Amino acid sequence: MPLNPTILVVEDELDVREMLRDQLVELGYAVRMAASAEAALRDVEVAAPDLVLTDVHMKGISGVELCKRLKADPRFALTPIVILTAVTDLDARVAGLAAGADDFFGKPFELSELSTRVGALLRVKTLLDQLERAEGVIVTLGATIEARDLYTSGHCERLATYGVALGRALNVPEPLIRALHLGGYLHDLGKIAVPDTVLLKPGALTPSELAQIQRHPSIGADLVRGLHTLDDVRPIIRHHHERWDGSGYPDGLQGEGIPLGARIMAVVDVFDALHTARPYKAALSTADALGILREEADTGAWDARVVARFVEIVGDLGARNGGPRVPGAMGRGA
Repeated sequence: MPLNPTILVVEDELDVREMLRDQLVELGYAVRMAASAEAALRDVEVAAPDLVLTDVHMKGISGVELCKRLKADPRFALTPIVILTAVTDLDARVAGLAAGADDFFGKPFELSELSTRVGALLRVKTLLDQLERAEGVIVTLGATIEARDLYTSGHCERLATYGVALGRALNVPEPLIRALHLGGYLHDLGKIAVPDTVLLKPGALTPSELAQIQRHPSIGADLVRGLHTLDDVRPIIRHHHERWDGSGYPDGLQGEGIPLGARIMAVVDVFDALHTARPYKAALSTADALGILREEADTGAWDARVVARFVEIVGDLGARNGGPRVPGAMGRGA
């Protein structure tokens, strides 16, 4: 937890606002104040608070609406928001929960209760911040692994873009959209364990070398085990080389048994490999790459529904017909 966590107090009654400020300062917190939700929305653009404490009933935008707007913004989605309301105001509490409020304080409230609840929420926020920082390090590591192979430059960024667009086209839940974005960068994380002599080998792989390549999805999934912010990404990392007919790896899953996020990532991964120049071939045109995807879906390699939706949207993704591509190694799970 920061030495002096910052709490933004949003309250339109001056005496209540100042009382809260005095009590929170006494508890050791840094306090910023806003006399309205509108002022609070301007305040958070200057600097993000560690916690927001807002009254429910205010002129203009209500505390519930403020909570809803902040929670909808990815920058503040994990910021604890506490709503001040009368103990008997059940409707406000229900609305606050629906808006994503983390806790409620009934008016009037005790200083000891305020101290305990705010302290607990800030401890949770600190843990989440630590996980986010760890996640950021791993995403950077994913990009570093890609950089080992100059032939696959930009592959991860393209997969993140394709995966998110395809997920939205399939109307998947928002948590899976986030997982697809991160999965684009982290899907090949396990390649950290594959020697350059194998990963960058220009010719055919020996059975032993192929086994090393085929272990990278399970190794990558194990590397993020325990990072709860990546729980939705782990199945994508582990299963993006599974095939609809069960002939993929590492677990030989088939059909609907393959997580949807992994099925989506598999399709965009193969498309990008086909659409990118390789040492042994030029980049295929968008039409030719999609044609191969459709043929392989017909023979049981990929989820036909996912492929069909990707075919419908790929023209909107700015996929280029050939264009400057650095060569890569499609057979290495790029």
